[in-house]
Amino acid sequence: MSLKVAVNSLPPKTVNGRKVMPNAWAIGLYSYSASHPGAEGFNRFYDSVLAVFQAAGITPTYFAAEGAGYRGNLTKYGGRTHAKALRTGFSDLHVMSLVANPAESDEPAYDSFASASLAYVKDTGETLLCLALEERLLEFGGSAFENVLQSLVCLNSWDFGYALSQPAEKKPEFHVLGLDGGVVSQEDSRRLNAWYAAPPKERLRKLRDIYPYLVLNAAQLAAPVSGDHVLENVARSESLSTLNSLDGTSLWLWKIPPEAVTNLRAKLVGSGVLIT
Repeated sequence: MSLKVAVNSLPPKTVNGRKVMPNAWAIGLYSYSASHPGAEGFNRFYDSVLAVFQAAGITPTYFAAEGAGYRGNLTKYGGRTHAKALRTGFSDLHVMSLVANPAESDEPAYDSFASASLAYVKDTGETLLCLALEERLLEFGGSAFENVLQSLVCLNSWDFGYALSQPAEKKPEFHVLGLDGGVVSQEDSRRLNAWYAAPPKERLRKLRDIYPYLVLNAAQLAAPVSGDHVLENVARSESLSTLNSLDGTSLWLWKIPPEAVTNLRAKLVGSGVLIT
């Protein structure tokens, strides 16, 4: 049996006979300064996602596209919609999605163990890339994950981004996409609404929240925290975190140990640097 077939039929993890949901991670990358990705951008995204899926032993099961002549619903990977998009070189698209689900799936939008999307919103000029995988397929953190993050950063002229890990049932990609999956706490709902209401000019100079991985621009690093103290000073003064430039870009990667995220968020709440 091939690795791809085995992965797509992985049983749930069990502890003492009880099913345990794995953790999943999601990467979100945003741009408000770049133009529409165009056919070339969607081709690069498609090739990059397939490479990540293949490295993790995953076969996509569903594909979706929005744009002229597309309805936007998830249809079988390799089906007519997918074939049409390939044949036309992904022209006239403004959204593309790829997901991988268990073989018996009948709700592809909700039971995926891997998903990726690239979307352009004309009204706000936003380009948003989201990639999510369960950690049993590719562990959050470490060199393999960071190589994926670096490869995605190089796909476009991004303005900022972040990566987080949560129990898979919370669907961390919903967080990136600004969706309420019905299992968020009251506080998470408040933060989600604050992010939804923030205009692009605010998102470009502040942080949505504190995450284990933050992809930052110069304006965000220069955001005032207190007095003449700016966010870059905070990033460099945290003993367990690192701040390094991302090769080939004007962006910086701030890595924060997951166990330090809550305390760091508490330090910055009230400083005006956090949107949520």
